Amino acid sequence: MTSQSAKTLLTLDAEAVALLKQGINFKKSQEDGKCYIIYKNNDGLRACKNQCKHQGGLFIKDIEDLDGS
Repeated sequence: MTSQSAKTLLTLDAEAVALLKQGINFKKSQEDGKCYIIYKNNDGLRACKNQCKHQGGLFIKDIEDLDGS
């Protein structure tokens, strides 16, 4: 069995969280320069690495390419 470890990828202070708008937000880590998508709603926050195709990721479409259809 492989052991697991935890790693903090992005931290936000209270002021940064308060400045997030409802819905989708984009943040870049000051430590490693990687980009993250943060979704904020009344239930809290959800985050994932921003790995669109143009960044070598697995998302089918880039958010910039979405036209609502």
